[in-house]
Amino acid sequence: MPTARRPVAGTLAVLAAVSVWGGVAVVIRFVDHVDGVVLAFHRLWIGAVVTVAIYYATGRRLTWMSLRLSIVGGLAFAADIVLYFSALKRTTVANATIVGALQPALVMLVAGPMFGEPVTAAVVAWSTVAIAGVAVVVYGSSGAPVWSPAGDLLAFGSLFAWTLYFIASKRVRQRVTPFEYLTAMLVVALVAVTPFALLSGQRIDPGGADAWAWIAALAIGSGGVGHLLINWAHEHVELTVMSLLTLAIPVFAVISAALFVDEPVNGWQVLGMAIVLAAVGFVAVHTARRAPALETAPAPFDLQPELAEE
Repeated sequence: MPTARRPVAGTLAVLAAVSVWGGVAVVIRFVDHVDGVVLAFHRLWIGAVVTVAIYYATGRRLTWMSLRLSIVGGLAFAADIVLYFSALKRTTVANATIVGALQPALVMLVAGPMFGEPVTAAVVAWSTVAIAGVAVVVYGSSGAPVWSPAGDLLAFGSLFAWTLYFIASKRVRQRVTPFEYLTAMLVVALVAVTPFALLSGQRIDPGGADAWAWIAALAIGSGGVGHLLINWAHEHVELTVMSLLTLAIPVFAVISAALFVDEPVNGWQVLGMAIVLAAVGFVAVHTARRAPALETAPAPFDLQPELAEE
């Protein structure tokens, strides 16, 4: 029986994930001494171990089919975090963020033909407004930007990998449950990243207990909770809308930086955040209003094994 769509709950799930992801750049500040590939490796193995343990504790087992279906998403996700973490260490957060804000434009090119999703004029217009708002936010964040061509190229690579991950996840979620896909995807990503980390020549040990704590928070919060919410939302929210909602990540990043690393928020940042939130809010409300009446959906996030068997 098809799962009833819940666009409001799906939108809230995406925004919750986005708020978690907005703190990633701040967390990386606390482990700035760790190489990007090594940081991705630790983030993946911790996330994979915790996720697999929970998955097996609920009475389920990974299958070769779920692992096979998760290969593209897992490889794209591995490439994204390695490239993004490396970009943050070689160019400004502002540069990396503004490049990532181009994702909705890429998603719109494929979402309609591939998934039959309507890309309305309203979504296109508000995507443009939101991207402009992101540009204002990062402009206000880059008082003295240090341009790095290598870092910017890494950021563009991350952009394409992140877009591929979104598209691949949307396709797989039509056949695999959210938690099963998260578990299989993390295993694939870990297998892909491990050789690069071990052969990188970088120090594998990130340091003391504080570094391990920050990496664990990154793995469980961003990698576990954030992606579980997103994977569940794929069945309830259109891909173009989800992509647009991720434009709120720079807003949460600026707020997190102000709260946790004492970075001041200036007028440009406030203006840009207001523009982004207004655009994202309009799309969220617009999506909820044009959704059909819905039946009661099954338990969220598919954490009950008996539901997965049906």
